[in-house]
Amino acid sequence: MLSQEKIEAYRRMTPEERWREVEELMTIAWRALLELPEEERQRRLAVIREEHEESDRILLEQLRRLG
Repeated sequence: MLSQEKIEAYRRMTPEERWREVEELMTIAWRALLELPEEERQRRLAVIREEHEESDRILLEQLRRLG
């Protein structure tokens, strides 16, 4: 869990600073993913794709109910 001090530091950040932080974290995550063995990397990417597709399906279902 984040400390109150860290939360306040994030609140003081500009949108640009927050975006840089996100980019840095994405770069770290991508590099870590690339260091995995190919089979594990593909397994994780497949799980992410599956989760994304399920999320899309749920969103579309909800939008259809509204329309």
